Parts: sequence; structure tokens; C-alpha cells
Amino acid sequence: QHGRLNKIKFSTEVISVEYDESSTQFIVTSRSIKAGEEENTDVARYDYCIWAGGQHGKPRIPRSILHLLRVGGSLTRMDDSNSGGESDDGAPTVPFSGTVLHSSHMSHFSGAVTNKRVMLIGDAASAEDLALQAVKLGCSKCYILSRSGYGDCACVSSWPMGVNPSTGEMEPKVEVHIALPCRVFDDGTGFECNEMFWDEEDECYEIDDDMPSIMLEDINTVIFCTGYLPDQDCLATELQFPSLGLEEEEEESWTPPEEFKMRENPFTKEIGDIEPSEELDLSANIILGVYRKIVLMSNPRMMYLTDSNSEYPLLELDVNAWQCLAYITGTARLPSLAEMNTDIDAQMIEEMHIPYLRWYIDMDYFDALNEFGKDHWSENFNDPRCEELNLQYYRYLVGILARNMRNAHYPVSFGTYNNLNEKGERYAQLLLQGAAARQNIEVGTSESEWMTFRDVCPKAFKSIHTGQGASSLPVRWLQMDKGDKPLTSFTKNKE
Repeated sequence: QHGRLNKIKFSTEVISVEYDESSTQFIVTSRSIKAGEEENTDVARYDYCIWAGGQHGKPRIPRSILHLLRVGGSLTRMDDSNSGGESDDGAPTVPFSGTVLHSSHMSHFSGAVTNKRVMLIGDAASAEDLALQAVKLGCSKCYILSRSGYGDCACVSSWPMGVNPSTGEMEPKVEVHIALPCRVFDDGTGFECNEMFWDEEDECYEIDDDMPSIMLEDINTVIFCTGYLPDQDCLATELQFPSLGLEEEEEESWTPPEEFKMRENPFTKEIGDIEPSEELDLSANIILGVYRKIVLMSNPRMMYLTDSNSEYPLLELDVNAWQCLAYITGTARLPSLAEMNTDIDAQMIEEMHIPYLRWYIDMDYFDALNEFGKDHWSENFNDPRCEELNLQYYRYLVGILARNMRNAHYPVSFGTYNNLNEKGERYAQLLLQGAAARQNIEVGTSESEWMTFRDVCPKAFKSIHTGQGASSLPVRWLQMDKGDKPLTSFTKNKE
């Protein structure tokens, strides 16, 4: 009755959140969703508002591709949601005849992939997870389509193998292609897929006619692994993420200082000093209009808990919750708008010195690195220069976390932004090992026929607090079921 939970309203739906500038308070209208109490609404005022509803509220599905699947034909423009429904000879088009899902529709997943030929659109973490799960459930073949070729799936050096019934040869059960579906076959069972390029003049993705098409036949299931959008409809427009109303081509840009010169790194000897582009994309580590991914800059009483573009989502959410508390209670000083902008500029400049971050925000630098072939040392995760660059990237990200921990008086310390302590360094090494697990599966060995990144030796994965090693799997991951228990050092000792 009088515990810490007595202020929490359970079984409650928030209808609207408005901000009253005259009182500097939020007006929140809510209602009960309990049976028989649906008409009971409540209006209350609060000094602060924290959006903690997550960033994955509703599926994000490219409308142009979804329309193509529904009506058939060919895409003429990737940014046109009404494209499709056209055939070269004017004949009626046939829509895709198979199953269409989003990665959130897991209740239908097993039946949609078992003994089926599957096409995943998107190449990030959800596509990697679902591709391996599809192999585990016995899919005939899984194709992953990537627009850019720079997601998690493109970093996997080897996928599990299986026998092709047509040839009798062993081949990967998963194939990754840098292409998107642009035409549905006339019988509705397959796709012609093409590489895409960004058209600067029209500001949209176009089909690259100079590259050969990829034909994927007899596809039974298409799954969109294209992420999510926050479901913030209950928030007044000015309280929602400012970037939610922007299309990809409208993303905020940033101009570097004229005197900027990148610090020397392993790439410098090969590409020299690349002049920054006149306009740079805003870093993915910065949310437009939201200071340190937490505070709405136009109204600092509005805050968010997000795991946007995070290498460590659970830890970041916890640290950010502490930061919200610190700002509300005054434990941490909330900077002025000018100080926030100065801080963002400093972060952008620092990221311009880190090759694997500048690569994302500076198109000219991206083009320079993109000239390297697949046999370049930067593609070999075990090359000392590649390891140095990746570790620099992860140390920077952990440095941001260390900065936020100190600001929030978080009970664990990773050191400072510029100087990680032992725990911070261990955490950076842990992130590095996680990336290496995907890239270090040796192609062509007997182990590569069944090995996934979950099957790698766990010796390198240790608790940053206790040093306790990660558990070994009792069997190969593809053979595991829900009843299998991991082999820890404790179970081994008992045996």
C-alpha cells in the first residue's frame, strides 16, 4: 500500500502529452485499460517527462518495396511508394505470391521458413539472427539483401553449409547480396534484384544499371529486417524526436572548421590527407536536437531513454536513466543551449579523427576508403593495423560511455572520456572480440560447415568485473534446443 510502487499507474494508456509553457509543466491525459474502467480518464501535471517507451514501437517497412510485392511489376524509383504495377509490354502484373513478414512477426516465423526459400531485406543484427534461426529450422536457402553492404551480415566471414539438392555440392545456406528487389517475376515467385546508388541531383536511391542483375527464383517468404520507428503518437509534435519527421535525404548536415586536419592513422600513408567534404552527415552517435541522446534541446524538461545505434544497448539505457535522474535532481548541471551545441561540435570534430567513424559522415573519405579491394589489409581482422583501427573505434565509444557515467554519478566507472580505466579498457576489448567472432570463422574448413559466431571459443569473453569466463555451449548452436544447458566452469568442476 505504501511502498515505492504506489505512485506507478499500472494498466494505463497515455492518450496525450502536451507542454504548457506558462506553467512549465506537462499535461498528461491517460485512461485505465482495465475491464469496466475504460471510460475513466485522468489529467495530471508533471514537471518533467521522460519518454521510456522505447525506439521500437512500430515496424519500419520501405513503402516502395512493400508496394512492389503487393502489385508486382517493376520499380522505377526507390523513393516512390506508388512505383511498381508496370510491365515492359503493358500486360497485367502479378504480385508476389508468397508470405511477407516483418522481423517482429516471430509467431509466424517457423512455418514461414522451414523447408522454404527465404529472402531477408536488410542486413543488420535482426537479419543475422533470423538468417541463422532459419538455417536452424531447416530452410532450403536464405538470401540476405543489403542496400549498402555494411551491416552485420556483410561482416560474417562464413555461414553454415548445406547440400544443394540440385548439384549435390556443399554450399553456404545463406548468401548476402548488395542489392534490392526491383522486379517481381511474371509468375509471382521470384525477383530481379539490383544494386543501388545515391543520386545527388534527385536526392534518392536509383537502380544501378551498370551492374548485373541478380535473379532469385522460387522464393517462398520475404521478411523485412528493416528496423522500427518509435510510436510517439501520444506526444505533442514538438515533444517527439525532431528527426522523426525527416526523411533520409533530409538528414542534418554539419560543416567542419576550415583548419581541420585528420590525425595520422594507418590509412594515412595510402590515401594521404583527405580534405573534408563541404557538408558532412551528422554522426549516428548524435540524435538531431537531442543532447547526448537524452535531453530535448528545445525543451530540456523533456528527456528520452533510447538505445539508438548502440553497441551496448542495455548498459547505455541504464546509464542514461541515471543521467535523467541526475539532471532532474540537480546532481548534474544541465548545460545551456550554447554549451550543448559546443559539445556537439567537439564530438563531431573528434569523430572526424577516427577513420571508422569519419567513414560514415564524410562522403569524400568514404569514397577514398571504398577504393580498397577485398584483399586489402583493412579486410583482415587479424592484421595489426586493422585491429588498431577497430580498437580505436571501440575505445572512443566506451569513452563516451565513461563520460556519461561520470556525469550521472553511475556506480560503475570506466574512467574518463579521454582516459579509460582498467574496466573501461576491458570493455573495449570485449566489444572488439565480439566483432572478431563474426569475421574470424575460417572459410573452407570442416568447422565452417556448421560454425556460427556463437560457436567461437569463449576464452576471450570474460566479465569485466570478476574475470569469470563466458559459458561454452554444450553442443553446436545449430543443434541446440531449449533444454540444453551451457557448460560453465562450475558445471565442469561438478562433473
